[in-house]
Amino acid sequence: MHRTCQNNKEWRKNNKEWRRYKEVSVPWVTYDTHRSDEYKNVIDLRGFFVKLDKPVQRREFLISELTIILLLKIMFGISYRGIASAIKNLEIYKILGMKRAPSYKTIQRTIKYLDIEFISKINRYLTPKRIHLAGIDSSGVRSHRKGAWIQIRFRKPVQKQDFRKVHIFVDLESKKILHCIMTNGRTYDSPQLSIILKKCSWLKVDIILGDGGYDSKKCFNEITKKGAIPGIPVRKNATTHSRGSMSRKKAVLEQRKDIKVWKEKVRYTMRCIVEAIFSGTKRRFGEYFFSIKEKYRSIEMWLRTILWNVLIYPR
Repeated sequence: MHRTCQNNKEWRKNNKEWRRYKEVSVPWVTYDTHRSDEYKNVIDLRGFFVKLDKPVQRREFLISELTIILLLKIMFGISYRGIASAIKNLEIYKILGMKRAPSYKTIQRTIKYLDIEFISKINRYLTPKRIHLAGIDSSGVRSHRKGAWIQIRFRKPVQKQDFRKVHIFVDLESKKILHCIMTNGRTYDSPQLSIILKKCSWLKVDIILGDGGYDSKKCFNEITKKGAIPGIPVRKNATTHSRGSMSRKKAVLEQRKDIKVWKEKVRYTMRCIVEAIFSGTKRRFGEYFFSIKEKYRSIEMWLRTILWNVLIYPR
């Protein structure tokens, strides 16, 4: 075993093409401290939601307090009745300044008072305004729990799983989600890039990475218009003529000349972080939406985004 490890090290030194992007070194003491403070960091978000309490109405529970409970529900991945029981038995309501614990129905109705524009503005305070390397990608999220055993046991016909497509725009260095939109599961990726970039007009980016699904003249032009360098691999049979996109022509020539040099220039290997973020959010918050109505699923998606940006360990 020891001899095999030595052979691997010698092979890495001799082979110049193989190199690791960066050494993984996690200060576990700092990491454990950050994980132990997750509950506190979520409660500290209450200050961002205070505006929802205005104008002051005769409510027993403030919307800002109920929103924090809703975030805790998503964070722990439990039902409404489960979070209501935890708030009462663990006396979390006292930490939030409540006189008594709310019922599960009260927590469930909280999502009605939230809107996407307000939550997206809160997300701006959690993300940097100047970014060197960004990435965009999409992934499917299930909208209902559908068990295969029920279909087998009661001999029901196999139904196509209903899912939605979530498109995220990510800072690849801080691993924070800058913006997200939800579309139908049958939509293509490339038309959503221009929508996301228009929503992120306040953001300055140097390089934007994407997979081959964003290889279009419109995507290249939108990224160039943003003042960034497109890091998108083109098709093998792509033409070298501009035909309305000089940035795509430049990318075709550079990739045909030497694809490895182009990947090092734009740091294309960093694009896998977007897929890692999708994997992390699904493992942490679940692979399906708990909201039944479509308008509430978008709000739930943004609440997950805020939670991810707060809970992510900075490296």
